[in-house]
Amino acid sequence: MIDPKDIVYLAIGLALFGLSSIPLACGKRFISVPTMYVAAGALLALTPFAVPMPDPLDGYLSLRVVEHATELIVIIALAAAGLAVDRQAGGAEWQHSWALLGLTMPLTIIGIYVLGTWTGLSVGAALLLAASLAPTDPVLARSVAVEGPNEGDEDDVRVSLTTEAGLNDGLAFPFVWLAIGVAEFAGDGLFDSLAGVAQDWLLMDVLWRIAAAVGIGWCIGLLSGKFVTSKYGDMENDGENAGLVFLGTTFLAYGVTEAAEGYGFLAVFIAARAGRANTRGTENDDYVRKPHVFGDQAEKVLLGILLVWLGTFAASGVLEGLTWREVALALAVVFMLRPVAGYLSLLCTRGTHFQRLAIAFFGIRGMGSFFYVAFGLATAESGAFGDPEPIWRITVITVLISIVVHGALAPLAMARVDRERASQKTPATS
Repeated sequence: MIDPKDIVYLAIGLALFGLSSIPLACGKRFISVPTMYVAAGALLALTPFAVPMPDPLDGYLSLRVVEHATELIVIIALAAAGLAVDRQAGGAEWQHSWALLGLTMPLTIIGIYVLGTWTGLSVGAALLLAASLAPTDPVLARSVAVEGPNEGDEDDVRVSLTTEAGLNDGLAFPFVWLAIGVAEFAGDGLFDSLAGVAQDWLLMDVLWRIAAAVGIGWCIGLLSGKFVTSKYGDMENDGENAGLVFLGTTFLAYGVTEAAEGYGFLAVFIAARAGRANTRGTENDDYVRKPHVFGDQAEKVLLGILLVWLGTFAASGVLEGLTWREVALALAVVFMLRPVAGYLSLLCTRGTHFQRLAIAFFGIRGMGSFFYVAFGLATAESGAFGDPEPIWRITVITVLISIVVHGALAPLAMARVDRERASQKTPATS
């Protein structure tokens, strides 16, 4: 008789080995590696060899397992994204990112909230769903992200989506906390609940938590960068411990910030940017490749496992009660709310029509959404959000649609972006 443990090792081994094909597969049209992994997980769940996977609807312990598993991959992805971008932050250099953060994200949250109440969700549950589905995912957005540090001239599309994912996964947290506060306050409607929690939310969840994340993240990243390049740091070992440096800096920034009740996600990205700034333009700049490679590999390991989990979770029956309104909401997020809000926000930014359209459209949803839903449900008082099943159903179907659609179209879109950039650089001939 086959031991289920052996199936687990077999599935994980195949998943990890298959990830080595990502660079080749991502260059092929309409081939989405994440889609294949989700499908494999779903097929595995329907076979006699199905193995137990954490189901966040099974109880508090399983909910926490999903929360912390998705938390870990988001942390790793944010740190890798922070190291990957060569372009320094600034008003002009990151103009698309600021527009996406300042306009697109709030508009998307409002739109999802309205549609969430239309599907029958409570005020608090609709806010939690909106906060969870609004951010561009730093994990699954890798297909439209910059390749890595010192890879040459960067285009606006990849830089914008990478930096947006790095920043908005931290900035979504104020709205998750707002959802928790509103759900627990249980006032008469949205505005009554907002009035009851507004002061504490603004002072603590917006001002303090963001300020703590930026301050702590920058200090830890700067100090870590200085130590690494000192005579006692990893530079003296030719980068042999780059993986330890990556994990040490990332976890330190996250842990200290969370202990100070700041936003750890935002701090991790800021720490990576501060560490990168410490070496940029110096003889030590090539070192950043080594910790980034480690972070990229660690992210792939976690991604392969979590995509298989998503497939099994989706096939386990969570979608059985799916309604047409919930499907309509998911489709609206992918095809209407994010693209329209994004394009309107980018009207006054530089770039071609297609480049702005690509930035607006590829707001990929993924593992970060699962984390926020799990965190909100686990942190709020029991039953504050009502029945959690509709929240999970909508989140799962939205992420699945995003994985399939964005995964298939990303190679085509990025190829056109590259062609446009190449044609702009080619001098006209008479």
